[in-house]
Amino acid sequence: MRPRHALVPVLAMLAVVPAVAGCGSGGDGGDPSLTVYLSAPLRGPSAADGRDVADGARMALDDAGGGAADTPVRLVVLGDAGADGADAALAGANARTATEDSTAIAYVGELDSGTTRTSLPITNEAGLLQVSAGASASDLTRAAPGSDQIPDEVQPSEVRTFARVIPSDVAQGAAAAGAAADAGVRDVRLFGDGGRYEQSLEYGYESVSDAPPLVTSGPAEGVYDAGTKSGAAALPSGLGSRMPRLLIGADAQIVGSPPEAGLQPGALLASGTLAPAQLADPDFAALFDDAYDREPGRFAAYGYEAMASVLDAIERADDPLDRKSVIDAYFATGDRDSVLGVYSIDEAGDTTLDRVGAYLARDDAPLRALREPLTVP
Repeated sequence: MRPRHALVPVLAMLAVVPAVAGCGSGGDGGDPSLTVYLSAPLRGPSAADGRDVADGARMALDDAGGGAADTPVRLVVLGDAGADGADAALAGANARTATEDSTAIAYVGELDSGTTRTSLPITNEAGLLQVSAGASASDLTRAAPGSDQIPDEVQPSEVRTFARVIPSDVAQGAAAAGAAADAGVRDVRLFGDGGRYEQSLEYGYESVSDAPPLVTSGPAEGVYDAGTKSGAAALPSGLGSRMPRLLIGADAQIVGSPPEAGLQPGALLASGTLAPAQLADPDFAALFDDAYDREPGRFAAYGYEAMASVLDAIERADDPLDRKSVIDAYFATGDRDSVLGVYSIDEAGDTTLDRVGAYLARDDAPLRALREPLTVP
């Protein structure tokens, strides 16, 4: 599904209107209308990514004619970051603003998994659909990697209301395993901090049956740096004198726009986000450039698809003005043909998209996107 040409972006309304009775009702008792709230970093080090998410969402709404199911939809964009970066308090305030607006039908956010842990319990308790363009932590959808249980810390109502259009960290780890298998290395040394992020990547890696075995000490033919630190000066310590044939880095080590990483030149970075050149729709980048007079960053298409998929769920819902009906429709998303590729939403809220970004680290230069993305086995 290719987006139609979008020359004039729909302006996000930054002011919040007072809540009125009845989801989807008009503020003056007139024709029904709906609101989608979007929360993203508009300040700080991730501001460029947040702007891309917001502009991608505006573009999707414009392509849909400004509404869904014969109902006008407005987009309200709110910032969830301060000058120093992501701010959980702002994310929580944004979620409360959305849930208190009776016209709100969905919440697109957050870009960061940490701030999502603050906003999601609020939207979940209110029964409001939340769709993320960038939060990939596995514990947002499952109690533990591979579990089918609802994580009650972030979805306390015990009803699933959260989904995402970006593959999870588990899928990213599986893609790294596929890359290691394709490289033909005999074994892979795992580095990390032992946290939830590394555990999810490791679980995904080891779910691939033909992946080279992971080792935690001594030299190996491959190295998988599954840590969360970005800007590592060189190879992880503890490798001895033996240089690995393959070095794979993780998404958390990618910073900035254009994306950069301090890993050894030649390292392969596996990322949840496809580069614009790796998208299923080859026209998206040019259309985005036409609309905003700049090239899209790696999160623009995910902002577009988060909004487009919400509008599609509104269109398919039995009652497009009812929050639960829209949630049910979203979780019934199947074989959706999108700018990212064809995917479904599984019972946990994860995308089944089997393609993740592949980038090559270079010395003192932005990452280079490879021609083809990595595939999740």
